Amino acid sequence: MEAALWFFGLLLIALAATIVFHTLIKVSPYERGVKERLSKYVGTLEAGWHIIVPFIESVKKVDMRERVVNTPAHNMITYDNAAVTVDAVIFTQIYDAKKSVYEIQDPLLAVSNLGVTTLRGIIGTMSLDDILGDRTKINTYVQTQLAQETAKWGIRINKVEIQKIDPPQDLVDAMSKQKIAQQEKRASILKAEGQREAYIIEAQGYKEKQILEAQGEAEAIERLAQARAKEIEYESTAAINFFQGNAITKEQLKVAKDALKENTKFVVGSEITDTVRGIFEKIIKN
Repeated sequence: MEAALWFFGLLLIALAATIVFHTLIKVSPYERGVKERLSKYVGTLEAGWHIIVPFIESVKKVDMRERVVNTPAHNMITYDNAAVTVDAVIFTQIYDAKKSVYEIQDPLLAVSNLGVTTLRGIIGTMSLDDILGDRTKINTYVQTQLAQETAKWGIRINKVEIQKIDPPQDLVDAMSKQKIAQQEKRASILKAEGQREAYIIEAQGYKEKQILEAQGEAEAIERLAQARAKEIEYESTAAINFFQGNAITKEQLKVAKDALKENTKFVVGSEITDTVRGIFEKIIKN
């Protein structure tokens, strides 16, 4: 009898715990609760503790935080028939808990698949060069298209980022060769410019050397000319003095000639003979 009472007591405790467990519902700050009564929607619960009627009412919790959805890499064909491998990251967030529960079965899977389909559509309208050079355009287009489709599910598309666009391997090899060629060309240009600057510096140095040598020669010539002019000046002065002395001597000789022209004998003094002797000595010296 006592054992039965213990069993019955434990059963009541378990039942009470079950009732309490199904009566008190906690909704976290980042969640919303979709409340149903007999499988019909009756309201959305905010964060906090809530009391519901056990076995009659239920709550489906919805995570309202932003989530990252990775689209799997897929091979896609561009407008100019180039095969590329593309994948993207989609930042999505549920803003309407009711729609996300009743309008779509698996929101994240739906966003991922829709992202791949949208990417395939935009890639097919662009050339390979446009795709490789303008990812922003692809991101904006995919985000806009996804937002229009997911609004009915209560899902917001906050951002779309293309992670990888892999062109065909042969194109990758060609681009690598082109890059190497450009680098070699740039190196050749830099080398040529360096040589050109070296030649210019060398030419400038040679030119300055020639200028200095020319200046030195000009100064030497000028000094030589000055010395020659001084020499000529000295010679001219000596010549003038010489001719002046000879003119005086000539007049003296003329007087002596006139005096002796008639073979007349004169008795002259020692002063005149000394003068005549001095004239002849001067002539002999010159």
